[in-house]
Amino acid sequence: MPYVSIIVLLPLAGALAMLLVPAARLREARLIALVASGASLVFSAILVGVFERGVPGIQYPDTLDWAEQVGLAWDVGVDGISLWLLVLTAGLFFLAVAATAWRTPLRGRAFLGLLLAAEAGLLGLFAATNLVLFYVFWEAMLIPFFFLMAMWGGQDRGPATVRFVIYTMAGSLVMLVALLATAFVAQDITGQFTFSIPELRGVVFSETESTLLFAGFALAFAIKLPLWPLHGWLPGAYRAAPILVTGLLAAVMSKAGAYGFLRIGLPLFPEGADNFAIPLGVLAVIGIIYGSLLAWRAPTMRMLVAYSSLAHLGFILLGIVAFDLLSAQGAVLQMVNHGIVVAAAFAIVGIINRGTSGDRIDDVAGMAAGAPRLAWVFLIVAMASLAIPGSNSFAGEFFILSGVFRQHVWLAVLACIGIVYAAIYMLRLYQTSMAGPPHGADTGRSELRAPDYLVLVPIVIVMFFIAFWPTGIVGATRASVERAIAPAQVAAGRDADEIARPPTPNPPPQAVPLPGDEPAAPDTPQEGAP
Repeated sequence: MPYVSIIVLLPLAGALAMLLVPAARLREARLIALVASGASLVFSAILVGVFERGVPGIQYPDTLDWAEQVGLAWDVGVDGISLWLLVLTAGLFFLAVAATAWRTPLRGRAFLGLLLAAEAGLLGLFAATNLVLFYVFWEAMLIPFFFLMAMWGGQDRGPATVRFVIYTMAGSLVMLVALLATAFVAQDITGQFTFSIPELRGVVFSETESTLLFAGFALAFAIKLPLWPLHGWLPGAYRAAPILVTGLLAAVMSKAGAYGFLRIGLPLFPEGADNFAIPLGVLAVIGIIYGSLLAWRAPTMRMLVAYSSLAHLGFILLGIVAFDLLSAQGAVLQMVNHGIVVAAAFAIVGIINRGTSGDRIDDVAGMAAGAPRLAWVFLIVAMASLAIPGSNSFAGEFFILSGVFRQHVWLAVLACIGIVYAAIYMLRLYQTSMAGPPHGADTGRSELRAPDYLVLVPIVIVMFFIAFWPTGIVGATRASVERAIAPAQVAAGRDADEIARPPTPNPPPQAVPLPGDEPAAPDTPQEGAP
């Protein structure tokens, strides 16, 4: 059964179905959105159940050729890395659709349709096993987010949206050049013209080719992550977008960059990844410290959570570029953890702002007295953001730092500065807003309501599940992570006992030349040849 195609296409079908619903029929629009997003989540859960742990390659592939002569195809599948990102995306977007259906903004049909289109773009990105298809979804997810920010954003949404588009498009254009160059250079090496990611694995690029191609992809990934100093679009976009959209940007879209490094950067261009490993690790550590400092001094709740997200994403990238199995598994686990925690944090900020006249941290105090249930949930989320033992984030962060410590002690020590500052800024936010005498807030309006429970209760349940059983996620990622980082480990000269699945060169079984090219020369002499 084509589980992966169904998961990707259901939200897209729902988005297209919105065009057939009259603007006044909001009830039908809500139903379509809930069914499309909910069905995608159900199939994602089924996929988790049928997924074979221990298998490193792509499972449940679904291929449909578009233009075979030039390597274009609908080519999707899932492995231990993409599996959990599909589930994260489907789950958080369903909660976002449910919250929107409960309290629909103006032009609600368009808002719901754009949410479904954004979900389809991200699901397709995490499922794509073809470089062109990956790029199509990379660009496609930008369009709905652009309109969600431009049409429903707050003050200064115009400049923030333009900056967001300029940054991401600049990286995307460079990635397009690198994508095309990858296929043509690989054809010169192997005689095979393809955009298939599995078929490009093991192509032996020269060190210069690998470095340049990796740099082209890495720039786009770093902007989307975002990585310091390429984060210039983040403050304006996170401030201007609707709080629900901001949560999705931080919780899901940011994972596209980290996923790109694991899916494309390390496996396809290992020598380039090795050459950039230390610079990327240094930038990740700077991002951790820089984001933590800005979060500590942030005047508003929304920007505190936004900059803390920048710091946490630095940990994820650091775990990837360490080329260590433990840290890479921690990075995958932390992608899921960060998505869950930051989504809950932005939801709580939105709930708090419902009963306040502004978003400034110092203007609100004592909310626990009138909103005790909110205070309890906020405490759980704050402790998870701190990655204290017993929280869902603890195992992922521990894995990352342990793996980085084995490879680069100095980077691990510097990264720990971010842990110290996390305690400062999260405790500041919680203590200031919840403790002390009530001030500056209508706590009755900020207490949890039915739609708030709809969003927060499932997230908290998942947080406790991961906290008590992290191996439920980590166990399914091991084989795929081993396979993804092995080429980079070889390029970095790691000991043989560290490399669980040594990569092999890619001798293509059959050359597929471009139209008009000469057929590839046979490997063996023809019958009768001297």
